[in-house]
Amino acid sequence: MMEGQKKEILRKIFLFSGLNDRDLETLARLAIHRRFAPGHVIFWEGREAQGFFILLTGQVKLAKSSPDGKEYILRLVNPGETFGEAAVLAGAEYPATAVALEDCQTLYFPKADFLQLLTSSPTLARNMLATLSQLLFHLTRQLEDLSLKEVLARLARYLLDGCLKTHGRIEDGLSFDLPITKTHLASYLGTISETLSRTLARLKGMGAIEEDKGRITIKNASLLQSIAKGGKI
Repeated sequence: MMEGQKKEILRKIFLFSGLNDRDLETLARLAIHRRFAPGHVIFWEGREAQGFFILLTGQVKLAKSSPDGKEYILRLVNPGETFGEAAVLAGAEYPATAVALEDCQTLYFPKADFLQLLTSSPTLARNMLATLSQLLFHLTRQLEDLSLKEVLARLARYLLDGCLKTHGRIEDGLSFDLPITKTHLASYLGTISETLSRTLARLKGMGAIEEDKGRITIKNASLLQSIAKGGKI
C-alpha cells in the first residue's frame, strides 16, 4: 500500500481527525500494512504491547479466557476502529487476545515511533484522550449490562445499536444483518448459544423484532427500547 493511500485512509479515522498534512504524512510513513486470515491471533493477552492497529476491513474480536477455558468477548472491532492503543499508551501488556474473525486488513503503528509523534502533536493527544474516553464508556456500559441486566435487555440493546450503526436511526421496519455468528454473539452478551436462541424467540414472540437466518427487522422500536432499559413489559 502506497503512503498516499495510507494518508487518505488515516484522514478519515477519528483518532487522526484535524491533523495537519505533515503529521498525516509522518503517520503514513509509520503505518505498516498487515493482513490476517480468519482465526489468526493478532496479539495475545499478557504480551507486552509493541504497537496498536487500525482495522481497515473485516472484523476482530477482543476476548479473554477464564481458567476453565470459557471465552468472554469484550469487544468486536469493526472497520475504521482502533484496537490495542490503550495498552500502548499505558506502557502495559495487552489486556485481551485479538483474533481475526474474517479476512482482515490493518494498519499497524509501532509503539516507540507513535509515542514520539504523540508528544509533539497536541491535536493527536486530544484525539487519543477522546478515543480512550469512548472506549471507557463502552466498557462501562458493557459491565453495567452484564452485572445488572438480564440477557433479554442485553440483546435488545445490541440490536438497537446494530440498527443505529447500519441506518443511522432506529425505527420500525428497518432491517440489518447480524455482523457475527450467534455463537460469538452469545459470548459477547455473556450467555450461551441456547439461551440466545430462546431470547431471540422471546423477542419475536413479543412482537419486538423479526429474525430470519441472522437478518433482524425492527417491528416495535419503542418496545425494544423499553426492554433494553430493563423496563417493565
